[in-house]
Amino acid sequence: MPSVRGMYPLSPIVIIYMNPKERPSINVIDALRANHNDLQEFFNTLTEEEWKMSSACEGWRVQDVFAHVTSNLKQFADPDPPSDEQGELDAEQAMEALVTPRKDWTPGELVEEYYKYFEPALNVFSSLLEEPTASVEQQLSDLGTYQLKWLPYAFCFDHYCHLRHDMTSPGGPIKRDLPPADDLRLAPGIEWMIAGLPQMCSKDLDSLEEPILLRLTGPGGGEWILHNSERKDLIAIDENSGQKTSASITSESHDFISWATHRSSWEEHCTLEGDTEYLLPLIGSINII
Repeated sequence: MPSVRGMYPLSPIVIIYMNPKERPSINVIDALRANHNDLQEFFNTLTEEEWKMSSACEGWRVQDVFAHVTSNLKQFADPDPPSDEQGELDAEQAMEALVTPRKDWTPGELVEEYYKYFEPALNVFSSLLEEPTASVEQQLSDLGTYQLKWLPYAFCFDHYCHLRHDMTSPGGPIKRDLPPADDLRLAPGIEWMIAGLPQMCSKDLDSLEEPILLRLTGPGGGEWILHNSERKDLIAIDENSGQKTSASITSESHDFISWATHRSSWEEHCTLEGDTEYLLPLIGSINII
């Protein structure tokens, strides 16, 4: 089964967890539209052979990755009735269940579905950014619980990651010149990953005893402190305000999307400073889905 690492269906369990800070300078709907435009420009250039190429998602062709993106949009714009087995599937199994019936679709049929549901999905996402809906919390399969306002950020991550890491080179099979990755395109996806890291990775970061600094450079970058000073089940991530740390990880933001989702090795992209002996077992435990 491919490691999809994208957006996931909702389940009906609500648990109060977090209210992370947002980037007020980035309009997430504008960001989603910019990433949509990049994806649209890309798939409009694909040949029949390129649609069938193997992507960086193991077991999925380029058109299967695109089917993953468009099926998620459809689920938000016009959701299917819940199935009996939906609550038993983990996130990646649920995504495979959406892609499987689309494997025999033509690229034209997938593009038609994408265009049909993009604007309606955007309307749904816009409504999720407004209170009181924005602060309602929802469990996303086995990935944790998030305020609904985070879902547009997750779809920015989905569009950016699959286009720039799974379908196009160097990670994917197809060489295309894409618009430069700027704050608009990249920052919301990074925000989603930072918001999700504690719930997706805490069980593997149980040895986090001393704070570490995560420094992401370039568009969408910033500095965050990972710590568990209160020894809770979930680690905490705070924006850096000069706290003392035992070690630091430095990476470009674009590369963070690759290595922090285990698409590539962190050794290819990261500079470690400080107590590296303490840091080494921790950095490998960062695996954001």
